[in-house]
Amino acid sequence: MKAGDLVRIKTGSGVFEDGEDTTCYWPESKGQIALLIAKTTRFYIPAAKVLVLGEVVEFDIEELEIV
Repeated sequence: MKAGDLVRIKTGSGVFEDGEDTTCYWPESKGQIALLIAKTTRFYIPAAKVLVLGEVVEFDIEELEIV
């Protein structure tokens, strides 16, 4: 992944659901397409800043997939 890529947010709804290994505290973002702005780290975990639903937010890399 690199800045400028389109990504889909693949996390769940704040609780573990069948077949999901991560959670999301912003359920409206699940399945949305976002623009990757920058790669970063959060507590040594690879992360990315993305523009989704008019907001710049940070997700773990494992919560995103390239479209």
